[in-house]
Amino acid sequence: MAAQKENSSNKVERMESSSAHNSAVQHVSGEANFINDISAGEKTLYGHIVYSPFAAATIRSINFGEAIGLPGIHAILSAKDIPGENQMGPVVKDEPCLAEDEVMFIGQAVLLIAADSRRAALAAEKKIKIEYRQTEAVHTLKDAIKKDLQLSSPRKIETGDVDKAFEECDHIRSGELFTGPQEHWYLETQTCLSIPAERRELKVLSSTQHPAETQAIISNVLGISKNAVSVEVRRIGGAFGGKETQANHVAAWASLLAWKTNCPVKIHLDRDTDQIITGKRHPFLSYYKIGFTEEGQIKAFDVELNADAGSSTDLTNAILERALFHVDNAYFIPNLKVVGRSWKTNKPSNTAFRGFGAPQGMAVIEQAIDRIARFLGKDPATIRKMNFYGETNNNITHYGEAVENNRLHRLWDKLTESSAYND
Repeated sequence: MAAQKENSSNKVERMESSSAHNSAVQHVSGEANFINDISAGEKTLYGHIVYSPFAAATIRSINFGEAIGLPGIHAILSAKDIPGENQMGPVVKDEPCLAEDEVMFIGQAVLLIAADSRRAALAAEKKIKIEYRQTEAVHTLKDAIKKDLQLSSPRKIETGDVDKAFEECDHIRSGELFTGPQEHWYLETQTCLSIPAERRELKVLSSTQHPAETQAIISNVLGISKNAVSVEVRRIGGAFGGKETQANHVAAWASLLAWKTNCPVKIHLDRDTDQIITGKRHPFLSYYKIGFTEEGQIKAFDVELNADAGSSTDLTNAILERALFHVDNAYFIPNLKVVGRSWKTNKPSNTAFRGFGAPQGMAVIEQAIDRIARFLGKDPATIRKMNFYGETNNNITHYGEAVENNRLHRLWDKLTESSAYND
């Protein structure tokens, strides 16, 4: 298929042949270097993290006196050793770099170790004594809602008169939908190599989708200016949103150890650890009520979206807002009210994932339409097409934007015909 590109004069040119990815040869030959392939010399230290084994607990004491003197151990850092601010929340400052008085999820970082090798770091970890006192953990959205652990103020969008519209509907159905978490499963796990440079500066090689934010987080925890931190990203071995904010964690930890030891420090999470300590796609628990005519025309839709933020805010507010904007999906609904709330649970903070809240919002209306079709005994495709946004009318979204250049009806007809859907 011919592709298109835009030249410097803003004219669209046709590309009659495909073009190769810039690193295609290196990728297929195995010559492409990722951070874990890069060496910063013999002085490079192994960065290791001591994680919380509990989802909720207070930290009563930490003692690493026996560990610090072991062979091959260069530094052990706790929250008290952070020279800057013990925070790495990208928007809301509610995510500590290292746990100080309490832990909020299994896998939360408590201590950092700089060692000659993984073996030396593990030997040191065995000598570390941390006394915890477990507290009650909240694992599910329903429990968080029951305990009123709301993380931020509700978001709301409303158009039309929903209550009045329900009174005029032929039928009303209500439902509940839970959409679960999803692992990003990038091929390259979270990785960072932090290298001390001249004049007490740092050169940071990070597998991050957001180098400027990673730079800001590192400078914040170290208490130094941003221009003293240079973040470089040659290539990323997959991300899908999972390295938009959460690559900052490994980068901050490696940089703290490099700053303390004045040696390069590399942290490369193994697959098990990466899956345990990083956030997923936000689980949503959604409740809805939908009103419609005997023919299946939707007249009213009332939705409540509840997002599982995990232990801190991360990008939850933006993701929740995106879900509110997509709760209509492709359908014109004249009377619609949607309220979104985020809730705190004792899990790693959930984060960006491709779709960024849109799939969770769209899934609700799609389930509701399937229920309408079953109730009326009609083909779901018929109900969907009947409720599509129009080209010249019925084309204003619940947030007041006109749907322009709407090809949906024509595409739908072509696809149902080419797929022999009605045969």
